[in-house]
Amino acid sequence: MRILLAISRGIDWINDQFGVAANWCVLLSALISCMESLLGFFWGSAKWMSANYPHLAGIERFFQPIFSWYQRNSVAMIDTELYMFAGMVMLGAAYTFKVNEHIRVDLFYEMVSERTRLWIDILGTLLFLMPMCIVLIYFTWGWFVQSWISGETTADVGSLARWPLRLMLPVGFALLILQGVSELIKRFESLRTHRKTFVEYETPLQ
Repeated sequence: MRILLAISRGIDWINDQFGVAANWCVLLSALISCMESLLGFFWGSAKWMSANYPHLAGIERFFQPIFSWYQRNSVAMIDTELYMFAGMVMLGAAYTFKVNEHIRVDLFYEMVSERTRLWIDILGTLLFLMPMCIVLIYFTWGWFVQSWISGETTADVGSLARWPLRLMLPVGFALLILQGVSELIKRFESLRTHRKTFVEYETPLQ
């Protein structure tokens, strides 16, 4: 059992790192979205001022290099936001599972004993989480491979490749399976030693 607990700690550490990456995706997505919106607003405002107030046309000419860069890269910026969103969801899912902050839909979990909760977690992981993740990996891996081979992009000029988005799906589900293995080890250890699990479901702050 000591070896299995070491494996569990290793899996937890891996998903901790992906959790950090997911947090960075949130920040980068917000920054890119803010920059894209501001550039679009200033570009539209400068064009409007140039058209309606010819004496202010110098403003548009002064910022033309920035506006030209924005025109060339606006689609890529939107695609990058999609990358970040996929990263924060799929890379952060296993970490959310680890810290027990996922949404529960069962009605009886809080009403039963600690030992019954452990069995609910074990059976839920074995019968629902893992089989579903395996099925989703099977389908999403094919989408990724097809996108990689075809060099899939959108019809928009300057769009980025779509395969990184597709790759996030099987990677995220694989991380969930790994975390499921870690949680199973911890639950069986708690059953064996009668030690209370450290993770506790918390009522959302909303």
